[in-house]
Amino acid sequence: MESTLQQILYVAATIVFAIACRSFENRFVQKLGWIALLGASYLSGYYLTDTHVGGGIFIGAWFMLPWLEIIFRVRRLRFPIKSEVKHRFPPSREVFPELSDLSSEAEDAGFTEVGDTGWQWSQTDTFMRLLYHAEKRTQAAIALAQQGEFGFSYVSLTSRANSGVTFTTTNYPFAATMKHSPKQRLNRFIHAASFEDLLERHEAFLQREGISLEDLALQDTEYLHAYIERDMSVQIDHNITAGVIEPTGNGEFRYSWRGCIFLYWQVVKDMLRV
Repeated sequence: MESTLQQILYVAATIVFAIACRSFENRFVQKLGWIALLGASYLSGYYLTDTHVGGGIFIGAWFMLPWLEIIFRVRRLRFPIKSEVKHRFPPSREVFPELSDLSSEAEDAGFTEVGDTGWQWSQTDTFMRLLYHAEKRTQAAIALAQQGEFGFSYVSLTSRANSGVTFTTTNYPFAATMKHSPKQRLNRFIHAASFEDLLERHEAFLQREGISLEDLALQDTEYLHAYIERDMSVQIDHNITAGVIEPTGNGEFRYSWRGCIFLYWQVVKDMLRV
């Protein structure tokens, strides 16, 4: 018979192992850390209830918490249907320390800085530095999204076809919060090691989609911010039509119950993918 102290040590050791794995850059080791965390949850439930059902309930709690967050907080939020993308001054080095290095990497890859822009979307403030590669007909965006004390950066590469379809490769770390329209194709590569790495994946993405340089439209650098604003409007209109979101009046929308289910499934997929 195991003593209570032994049980506590088993759980603690599993948690320490999980944290250690999550600190590695290798995504497979990170996955092992996530599995270990679920294992620690199972052991906690099993030891407290002395049943496998208790362990299963503790594991299930990880998947129930996001649903509670969505229905009790996210569904109550209101978001603007139209967001104005306009000029912004860049954040300080303390706020966005990666900006300078990422900009240098982009310029080394042949991109030219166009300008700094951004927008406010409900409680999230987004800064974005736009760059353009004329020969590749590709736009780069180095972004910082902030919500209160929480913030994260990401890079996106976008090419626009003459047919009106946009192709985007990004290391955005979270699943999409809305569906993409039929003319928006997304390629997530969250484990990009560098800007050059992301650019190589983007070019491979275009090749898989059968898109050549001649199929891509030249972009007017003076209107890159307007293209982003238009893309957001197209996506919102598509999600209203799909029933994911619903207008609430005063130029705002909220997530419908169908949208809540969509959000939850996106979160679960990310949890399983981690």
